[in-house]
Amino acid sequence: MVHAYRLVSPPPPSVPDPLWEWEQPWIDHLLWHVRTFSRQVELWGFPSGDALDRTNTRLWATAYAPRLQYEPWRTWQAWLAEYRELLVSMRAVYEAHYAQGGTR
Repeated sequence: MVHAYRLVSPPPPSVPDPLWEWEQPWIDHLLWHVRTFSRQVELWGFPSGDALDRTNTRLWATAYAPRLQYEPWRTWQAWLAEYRELLVSMRAVYEAHYAQGGTR
């Protein structure tokens, strides 16, 4: 069983269903994002890594790849690598801001 997480997005049609995240430390960054910004997360158990890969591949092919803004990434794995970096950067900026006495 492979446990995977993804953000629950608001229902606007312009936002594709998020891809599933299954690796550490990326799950921790995702959960930090959820706690910090009052978001919700969905947990799903996939019977295998192959099943998770097929699901992310299907999501990519149907919801991401057809959209112009995702054209720079050939695969969901390439997009996910950059998304992970964005989560880490966002956390670092947030923590630096509030460590310096920033306010909400």
